[in-house]
Parts: sequence; structure tokens; C-alpha cells
Amino acid sequence: MDQIYFYKKFTKMLLVGKVSNAGRNFLGRICVQGRGGGKKFRYLKVDFYRRINSFGKILKILSKIYISGFLGLILYDNGLASYILLSDGVKLNDIIYSGKSANKLLLLNNMHLGWALPLLNINLFSIVNAIENKPYKGSIIARSAGVGAILIGRTENFSVLKLNSGWQIKVSNLCMACIGKVSNPAYLYYIIGKAGTSRLMGFRSKVRGVAKNPCDHPHGGGNGKKSKPVNPVNAWGRVQKDRPTKNKQRDCLKRRYFKKF
Repeated sequence: MDQIYFYKKFTKMLLVGKVSNAGRNFLGRICVQGRGGGKKFRYLKVDFYRRINSFGKILKILSKIYISGFLGLILYDNGLASYILLSDGVKLNDIIYSGKSANKLLLLNNMHLGWALPLLNINLFSIVNAIENKPYKGSIIARSAGVGAILIGRTENFSVLKLNSGWQIKVSNLCMACIGKVSNPAYLYYIIGKAGTSRLMGFRSKVRGVAKNPCDHPHGGGNGKKSKPVNPVNAWGRVQKDRPTKNKQRDCLKRRYFKKF
């Protein structure tokens, strides 16, 4: 009964309204093609900082359309509550720690999945997710479903992480990270199934350039049917097909180096 009471009490406090701009900027001009519509919903306030310095209990696990991993409602010992991004393997009623502890040796011997700690307090060669690129900025790295980074090195002030893409990044030891991979790894096999589901997600169908007006696309205009030119271009005039791939090859070679923020 206590869990139901707390869930009903905090579920409204942790909601925030969503304003849809349909891919338009402050002038009302379309900057992103194919956006609009979608099902109305409200965002949950997700805690990507995790600096509470307290233990908490998972009361409920949720799945939302705007984030691929599972979210969990956690109630801390000090009375605070928030939604967090869950690691794979975390279950209901699990006890999770968030923050920087003074007793480092105790943490090193008892670290579990889902714990959020500074990179300085996490063992080498551990898999982590929801990583900050700068201290106190909030986690922005490795937040997609089933994704994790490996802690492969550490110096006096920085930690080296290897991402799924092959990049190696260097961030401060004071940045927070969550132990384990992001939950819901089966999201990789998710199939939309029908066009209506895509529209509910806020994606509109694409339209051929030759079917548009001249002001909307370089291929547009003319009377009746018209075939596309020899060198097709996109809406901004760049050549769309048969582009050189030399930049892609160079980018693959760069993955051996550090990625700078």
C-alpha cells in the first residue's frame, strides 16, 4: 500500500507539459522535414544528474515512447523521488545508490547494477551508461536502449571510455556514470508495423521532390508528370546520389583517436 500511495503522490509532480513545434523555428519556418502531428503526451522529469547521495528503492518500471530504455520511479531514503534511466537487470524493489560516497572502499566491494557513481569510484573495465561529458552537466552519452561504454583507462584527472561506435573519449573523473548497460536491449528488434504508428510518433510521410512546387524543391514545378534530373539533389540543392565516400573512410580511421567535446 505504501508503494501505491507514493506512486500516486509523485506521478503528477514529476510530469511536465510538451510543446510540439512540428519542425519549425521561432519564425514558423520548417527547418526539419517530415515532422508534425503525433499523440499528445506529457514528459516525465527524468533525473540525469543522480547526485542525491542516498540509497533508494525502485517502486515502478515504465516504458515511454520518447525514450528507448525503461524508466524507473525511485524513492530515496531522504524522501526525494524521481524517474531514472534503468540499467539492464534492475528489477522492482531493488535498492540503488545515487551520488558520491565518502566510504570509497565500501562502494568498491558492493557495487551493483544501476548504481550511479563518479567514474573515479568505478572499477576499471566496467560497463557504464548515462555518462556525463562534463561534471554537473547531466548525462548525455550512452543513453539509448542496450548501449554501454567500457571504462578502459584512468589517469589522475581523466577516464578513458570506449563507446559502441569505436570512439575512445576522455572525460573527467568527477563525471557521473551508471553501472551496466541501458535496459530494454530488445528495442533493436522493435517493428513499427503500420503507418499509423509512425504518425502517432510524430513522423509524417515523405513526398517526392517532383511532386512539389518550385519554391519547395529544386525538382518541383512543371505541367503534368515530370522525371527527376540526371543529378538528383535534395531540397537544399546538394547532390543526393553518387556522392564520394572518401570522407566516410577517413572517419572510420579517426575512430582510433580521442573524440573531443
